[in-house]
Amino acid sequence: MQDKLSTKEFEYHFRCLYRPLGMYALRYTEDLDDAEDIVQQAFADVWEKLSSGASIRDLKAYMYQTVRNRSLSLLASRPEKQQNEMPEIEEQTEEERIIRSERDARLWTAIDRLPTERKKIFLLSKRDGLTYQEIADELHLSVKTVENQISKALKTLRGAATIIYNFFFG
Repeated sequence: MQDKLSTKEFEYHFRCLYRPLGMYALRYTEDLDDAEDIVQQAFADVWEKLSSGASIRDLKAYMYQTVRNRSLSLLASRPEKQQNEMPEIEEQTEEERIIRSERDARLWTAIDRLPTERKKIFLLSKRDGLTYQEIADELHLSVKTVENQISKALKTLRGAATIIYNFFFG
């Protein structure tokens, strides 16, 4: 990486890393607001550091380390009950957590690209655990429409997963 990172380059890294870092922080904090706060503050601190003339050789690695440290600090400041969950985090290697967070970010990006109604139906089913009948009743649709929309969503997401897999391993 260059000694001096331009605003445009920093914005590019922000767009590429924000969601994966958020997923990474979420693995530690298990709270979306905390994860977002950690990532936003990490980017703000790095921008301030870079603006003051400091150099960072590997921005991606630096950001992951910063987010990890901030997440662990937050966990350490929580009441004892929540700290007991920390050993579960340590079962994965650092590299495994990063890979998983990046994969999850790509999945959520693909979900975000689904048509609005299809995304809503898919999330009600997969995230919220509603049955097809419950979704149909809630959205005033037929069960067959719900089935078709879930099927189309899964087909789209499988296609996105194949493209991602081929990019990295093909």
